[in-house]
Amino acid sequence: MKLYLVRHAQSLRNARIASDIDANLTEIGQEQAKRLGSYIKDIKFHKIYCSPLKRTRKTLEKIQPFVEKTPMAFSKKMIEFNMGIFGKGGIDDWSSFFKAAENEGVPSHLFKPKNGESLQGCYHRAGKFYRELLKKHPKQNILLVGHGLFFLHLILNSLNLSVTEGKYYTLSNASISILETSPKGKVTHFTFNDLSHLIKEGIKLKEGR
Repeated sequence: MKLYLVRHAQSLRNARIASDIDANLTEIGQEQAKRLGSYIKDIKFHKIYCSPLKRTRKTLEKIQPFVEKTPMAFSKKMIEFNMGIFGKGGIDDWSSFFKAAENEGVPSHLFKPKNGESLQGCYHRAGKFYRELLKKHPKQNILLVGHGLFFLHLILNSLNLSVTEGKYYTLSNASISILETSPKGKVTHFTFNDLSHLIKEGIKLKEGR
């Protein structure tokens, strides 16, 4: 399987603009999403899976003209990490999240906020979804349009790394990461957080192409 993981383009929350939990894209995000199409236009995908949240659907809308003949499915299994009460105030309040975990004497990856999930829970959810993909599409090219933390945890699962390893990495908006696996599911090659497609399109625009 060759798995292409596209994190959604910049959302209002990513830009630290107060918004609903199901945030829309910024103007920058809309342009980022458009530039993603330049990367994927020459790749033959067998299936596309997308999170049903607004920022991923809007990213997919900009990609769709380049992959319009590819079967698509929206999956709630791909939704982003649920911060619970720490995502209700218009922004993602990570500072309060970590402080609450510390106050409870719980490692941050095991802390489960009210009405939310733990990072460990998201890690297990992402791993389960990854294993489902391996079983369904062992020799196919699959495109996923989703979220940073969920994808990070999926990648950690694929490389047999623990959830705590995730504190050292991050996935940028509109980035592309690739996992190539053997028929038995072992990762043989990977690319992490590639943004070159955004820069290449910027160069083309400057040159008037």
